[in-house]
Amino acid sequence: MRIKKLFLCCAVCMLSLSAYAANEITTTPNSNAQKGSLPSGYSKITFTLSNGNWVPEIQLPQNPADKAQVNIISYAAYSSTLNTAAVDFPMTQLTINNGDNYLFTYNAQNKKWRIEGTNVSYLTPNSNGAVIANNPKPVSFYSMADANWAAEIKLPAIAKNNDLIIIRSNATWSSAIALDNRLYANTTKINRNDEYVLKYLGDFQRWVVESAPTRTLNASTAINTIPTPTSPITLVKFSDGQWIPNITLPTNPGNRDRVIVQSNATSSSYINNTGVNTIGPMQLRTGDKYEFMYIAENKKWEVMYYPNTVYQAGKLGSGVLPALTTPRTIVDFSDGNYVTQLTLPNNSAPNSRVVVRSNATWTFNVLAGTQRFPVTKGETVAFVVNSSGAWTKETITIDLLLLYSDKAAAKLGESVMQARLREGFSLTNDALENSGANFRYRMVGLKKVVAKSTWLALGDPLRELRDDATVQGWRNELKADGIYYEGTEDGCGLAWLRGSSYNMIASGSTNCGTTVMRHELGHNMSVAHGGESSSYNQGYTALKTIMAGNSIPYYATPKRYSPDYGIPLGIENKIDAVRAMNEFSSTVAAYR
Repeated sequence: MRIKKLFLCCAVCMLSLSAYAANEITTTPNSNAQKGSLPSGYSKITFTLSNGNWVPEIQLPQNPADKAQVNIISYAAYSSTLNTAAVDFPMTQLTINNGDNYLFTYNAQNKKWRIEGTNVSYLTPNSNGAVIANNPKPVSFYSMADANWAAEIKLPAIAKNNDLIIIRSNATWSSAIALDNRLYANTTKINRNDEYVLKYLGDFQRWVVESAPTRTLNASTAINTIPTPTSPITLVKFSDGQWIPNITLPTNPGNRDRVIVQSNATSSSYINNTGVNTIGPMQLRTGDKYEFMYIAENKKWEVMYYPNTVYQAGKLGSGVLPALTTPRTIVDFSDGNYVTQLTLPNNSAPNSRVVVRSNATWTFNVLAGTQRFPVTKGETVAFVVNSSGAWTKETITIDLLLLYSDKAAAKLGESVMQARLREGFSLTNDALENSGANFRYRMVGLKKVVAKSTWLALGDPLRELRDDATVQGWRNELKADGIYYEGTEDGCGLAWLRGSSYNMIASGSTNCGTTVMRHELGHNMSVAHGGESSSYNQGYTALKTIMAGNSIPYYATPKRYSPDYGIPLGIENKIDAVRAMNEFSSTVAAYR
């Protein structure tokens, strides 16, 4: 009888172990029915990526049980991104690289996955001290609490590109992050329940603040001048119950601190330009938002984001532009939305800007003080108030003939090809505006050409279009200073560097996206790739500006700053694509 009972117990034990084992799976993108979306219902999933068995995006199970686990291992050359919305991780996604190994365990109580694995470490002052050691894990959590606290945390001097350190505090006492090994001395006071994320930038060998707590203030008479920041981000809100007519930015901020001012108040206010890099008026209206960043080397606040004032010309009546209220005012003209003359307002603040955009058939005049400037169809022209208070024309116009091949039209459709070129053209002019260039392009023609059977790579049309009788006839008729061509040839984009009148041709292919145009036209305008010039006429590789990666909508210039960390987008006399283009633009504008 005793033997029989023992046998039954072992049978139950075996059944339990078998059920548990069956509740674990090992899978890959190719063997998983939903590819990168991992299924629910398993106690543990091991998900392995490799070359030829890879997925760009990964989603953890949507309905996991408590203590369910997912182990993600990558041997793939390509990176994947994991959606971390339900992970106890401060970023919206996590990049999974070759060699990474992450383990996620679900906590049903807080409805979050805990991130662990060989790529993650959990540190505290008591266990690891106040100095985080060199060569940290790609993701390091540093947590503080009462009796496990440090007054100042020092970041490691040596780390890998994009390594993250997440500092969290549940301590009564405040802490700070030491300036050592940081790119900028942002204010980093760490209060209870605060979370800071620091990222290591390998190109600069320094840490930057990736995210930080936002200190929120309400506008009131107590803060006519915003107090000294206690975080890299200060938000000031205006509302009907919390309103003042004027506000001044902090006088003693940390380097690269940000201040955001936004309003839902019925009445308007003004942001004083004390300590702000020269810019026009800054009225704060209902729904408006301004964002400032303090640039310590300039001892000024830089306006990183501001609202525009937009007028339709036909609604201006007599054509007199009202007094300016925001740094940039845009006036749009079109057929049926038109006045014969636009008069810019007198006594405008220095560096006020008006951008006039015309799609009207008829030419009109812009009256700027005593000067009269004609604006024709397709032009985008900017005007600025100089330091003497006088309006000046800021931009010149370079005319472009845009071409696409019959093969490209057959491949994508006529309307799609035309839309691609218009989009690329718009992105190019937007980048010139962002970067402070002194010229804009005008599209004077959009035409289809027959691609020769001998055109196999982009270099073929690039050479032959210079002597094509039909194309050059169009160019002369339209007075086009340059040509941009898009076809189906092999390659992504190709252009002549610092194009002469004969060589002012750039090209792109349907193989690639619409941002190619702004890059190739940059070559025409004399700019080389990052690191391919001994002078300043090049892109900035570390920041992937248009001529060095084309990841952000800026040409390299030390007069603009990256929106994320406030890094200058160029280096004086070393990397300055905008300077090079500005010096060449009047020459190009005179080609036809």
